Amino acid sequence: MIILGISWTICSTAALFVNNRLVACASEERFSRVKNDDAFPSQAITYCLREGAISAGELDAVVVCNYQAPYEGLILGQAAWSIEDYLDEQHRVWYPRFYENESVSRIEAMKNKLKLDAYPADYWKQSREDPEAPRKFNEDRKDIIAAFLGIDRDRVHLTEHHKSHAYYSYFASPFIGEKALSFTVDGIGDGFNATAGIFHGDGRYERIYATNECNIGRIYRYMTLLLGMKPNEHEYKVMGLAPYGKEKYARKALDLFGGTLFVDGTEFRWKNRPRDSYFWFKERLEGIRFDSIAYALQSWVEDLLTKWISNTIRAYGIHKVVISGGVSMNIKAVGNIARLKDVEDLFVAGCGSDESLAIGSIFLHLFESTGYTMDGGFTPVSDLYLGPAVSRDDVARLLSSIDMTKYEVIEDPSAGHIVDRLIGGKVIARCLDRMEFGQRALCNRSILADPINLRTKETINAMVKNRDFWMPFAPVLLDSCTGKYLRNPNGVLSPHMTVGYETTPAGYEAMLAACHPADRSARPQILERRTNPKMYDLLLEFEARTGRGALLNTSFNLHGHPIVNTAGDAFDVFTNSGLDGLYFENALIMKKDSGA
Repeated sequence: MIILGISWTICSTAALFVNNRLVACASEERFSRVKNDDAFPSQAITYCLREGAISAGELDAVVVCNYQAPYEGLILGQAAWSIEDYLDEQHRVWYPRFYENESVSRIEAMKNKLKLDAYPADYWKQSREDPEAPRKFNEDRKDIIAAFLGIDRDRVHLTEHHKSHAYYSYFASPFIGEKALSFTVDGIGDGFNATAGIFHGDGRYERIYATNECNIGRIYRYMTLLLGMKPNEHEYKVMGLAPYGKEKYARKALDLFGGTLFVDGTEFRWKNRPRDSYFWFKERLEGIRFDSIAYALQSWVEDLLTKWISNTIRAYGIHKVVISGGVSMNIKAVGNIARLKDVEDLFVAGCGSDESLAIGSIFLHLFESTGYTMDGGFTPVSDLYLGPAVSRDDVARLLSSIDMTKYEVIEDPSAGHIVDRLIGGKVIARCLDRMEFGQRALCNRSILADPINLRTKETINAMVKNRDFWMPFAPVLLDSCTGKYLRNPNGVLSPHMTVGYETTPAGYEAMLAACHPADRSARPQILERRTNPKMYDLLLEFEARTGRGALLNTSFNLHGHPIVNTAGDAFDVFTNSGLDGLYFENALIMKKDSGA
C-alpha cells in the first residue's frame, strides 16, 4: 500500500507511506523558505515521492485532510499575515459580524491580502468572485491534486480533521497494540474543536465524545493577539510568559476566564459564553498587566485540560493517554497531565498541530478505508527524522565554493572536537543526516551550547535568535539522566520536546541556561541511542568530560525564518549570525574570528 498524505493549510505538509512504513514527511516552508507557508505543498510532495523512489502513478491513494477546507485563509495568504493584519481583520470582519449584525465578506474586507498568483493561480482568479467558492473548494481540491500528480481524481480522498489528529496521536506513539485514550484539542476542524476516543489493541478507533464548545484553542489564539503577538505562531510566547505572573495579581483575570468555559464530567460547558474571542476579553481585561493575563490564561487552560482528561480516564478506566491537535503543543499543560495520578503513561507525538495531519490522514485512511489491519506488518513510527538528508557530497560542494581564508575547517570531526568547543563556550550549529519533521529541532538541524553558560544564552539571543527576553531555551538530555534531572513520577518520556517537566535541583544546576528562569521547568528532548546514535555519542562525550548529560538545544534558524533544510541554508544562517561553528558529518567549519 502506497499512500501520499497532504495537509494544505498553514504550514502545508506532505507525507508518504510505502509498504507498511512512513518513509518521508516535510513541510513546504523548508523548501520555499517562507515561515509557515500555506502554499500548495508542491515541493514537499516532490521530495516525498523522490525519497520513496515512487512515481505518482504508483500511488494507491492520495489523502488530503479536512472535509471543510480553509479556502478563505488560503486565498488571503493568512500564514504570512502580520499582527496588524490580524487586528485589521478583527475590526473589519469580526466586530461588524458579532456586534453590529452585519454580514461582512471576509474576502472583500481583506482583499488587499489576496494571494492570486500562487498555485493553482488560474483557480484562485476564477473562483475569487464566486460566493460558493469556499464550499466548492472542498471537492475541487481533488481535481487540483489529481492534475498536479497526473492521476485519476478517484484516487484522491478526504479525511476528517480530528480523526486524523487522533490517528496520528496513537500510531505515532509507543502504545500500538494496547488500549489507550486519545484526546484532540485545537481551534477548529471540520466542526469540532475537541474529541475523545478509545483506540483498542487491534487498532480500532471508537469516538466517545466530540464538541465544538471547547474554545480553548481559539481563545488562546486571540489572547496572543491581544498581548501584541502573532496568532497561529506566537502562542508559545504567551505560554513562556505565563510563569512570570503571580496569582495574587492575576485574580481578576483568573475569575474572568474561570467564569466562561468549564468541565462538567467528561464534557465542556459554558457558565458565561463570550460573544467573541477578542473584543469581549479586551474590554474586560483592560488595565491588567500582560504577565497576569498570560498567567491566568495558561492556568485556566491547564485546569480545564487536566480535569477533562482525569475525568475521562476515571469514566472509562483506561490509563494510557495520547494527545494531539494544536493545543497539544502547550507543553506546560501536557506536563501537568503527565503528572496526574490517574495517568499510567502518556505520549504526545511531535508537532501535533496541523502539519501532522499529513501523517494522521494516511493512518486514518489506511486503517478505516483499505481493509489494512495491525497484522499487515505495520512498522511503528520510531522517530521523526523524515526530511531530506545532507550528504557528504553536499558538504564537499559547499566547501569548494566558500572563501577559505575566513574559516578553519576540521575534516571528519570527532565528538571530542565538538565537545572541546562547546566546553570553551562556543555556539555550534549541527546539520547532519535527515531533517526532522515539525516545529521543534531534534538535533539534526539544531544549535547547541553548554547549558550552564548563561552568557552563551545571551549570545544566542542577541546574535542568532532575537528571541523575546522572557523566552527560555530547551535542553537535549540523555535518557539515562531523566531520573536525576527531571521530576517525572509517571516515567513519561518526551523524545520530541512535547512535555514540560519540573527539574530537580541537580537538573537545574546541570542545565540552567536551558531551563525556564521563572519556574525552573524544562522542555527537554529526551534522547535514546536508537533514535539518533551520533548525537547520543556526542552527549556521552560531553557527559564524560563535564559530568553533565545535557546540552542546550534550539532550532537552527534565524528569527522569523524556517528551520534550515540544506547545507546551503545552514551556511547562510551561519554566515549571517553570531554562530561560532557549523558542524556537518564530514566537516566542522569555524569562523577564524571566533577564537576556534
